[in-house]
Amino acid sequence: MMRNDVDLIEFNFTGYLRLILMLFVCFWAFGCPEPSGIVKSLSGFAIPAFFVLSGYYVLDNKRDVRMEKTLRKIKRTALCFGFVFLFYVAINVVLIIMHFESFTFSKRMLFEFLVLNVWPFKIGNNIWFIQAMLYAYIIIFIADKLKLMKFYKIFIPILIIIMLLTGELSRTLRFNIFGYPYIPGNWLTRALPYILIGRLLREKKKPLMKIQFWKYLIAFVIGGVLVIAEIFGLVWFNRLGYEGHMFGYGIMAVAVCGLAISIPIERPNRIIHFDSAISGIIYILMNPIYYGLFILLIRDHLDFIRLLGGLTAFLISFLLALILCGTLPGRVFFTNWDMRLANAVEVDDLDD
Repeated sequence: MMRNDVDLIEFNFTGYLRLILMLFVCFWAFGCPEPSGIVKSLSGFAIPAFFVLSGYYVLDNKRDVRMEKTLRKIKRTALCFGFVFLFYVAINVVLIIMHFESFTFSKRMLFEFLVLNVWPFKIGNNIWFIQAMLYAYIIIFIADKLKLMKFYKIFIPILIIIMLLTGELSRTLRFNIFGYPYIPGNWLTRALPYILIGRLLREKKKPLMKIQFWKYLIAFVIGGVLVIAEIFGLVWFNRLGYEGHMFGYGIMAVAVCGLAISIPIERPNRIIHFDSAISGIIYILMNPIYYGLFILLIRDHLDFIRLLGGLTAFLISFLLALILCGTLPGRVFFTNWDMRLANAVEVDDLDD
């Protein structure tokens, strides 16, 4: 029996986790005000964690429900990508005009943007995340249409190997294809493998709920130690190709997502209700706000920008996100309320 009751909607700690992850995205992009640089290096787990959560909520166990969710995700992500693309282009065009800069368009730049998800302008290079997610879900939808998703577990290790060979191990293997010493985070090396890992977590949901809290924490710490060991080891031998694809990030992301999924929230608040809207709006606004602060304060307050510019941009974005999350932009682009509602129906069916 299907009951469309809001009380049945599954709420857990992932709502708070998304907000915490955005803080680490801030550290990863703009640095953290601590001298060692360790927090910045460890913050690379945040983006994979977002992809894992997305796969967990979208890729349902039932094929017909999963395809419906995936198609809805594609439409929303495409709309979001189009909006953010125009938003960032407008900002960069204004900046180019104001500073009398020149911009040269090339076929290689087009290839990098369309295939490698590399943003060609100064402001907005975080758009690759939305673009990569869009590509990944289109591929997943086509694979599901061809009834290939039943083999998804086979593709996960293959994609992880590709990620490592074209990322952290690229310099060790002397990777060089078409002049690229490594492949940055995109649909193939970041979005697709971690979204499929999210699907795996969805499938193993019941065992996840039984794992003790401290085991997730130990796994998270192990992943962090592995990241630092990888970085220091590769730097020591002068073989560090690219930090973004560290294997330890994957362990940290899976551990923190598994932990958040296993912690239920009985009384959701505004942050829990609109978690994906809040994190999405922060993600869009934080980059231009940071560069806006940089342009305004670079002459007299350069030290402030270096130390606290990222945190300031995050806090401003967070306050704006709290205001906008319940409005039409938040609902159209980021809210996964209906996905949770479908998830609640699935849970209700199992109870019956």
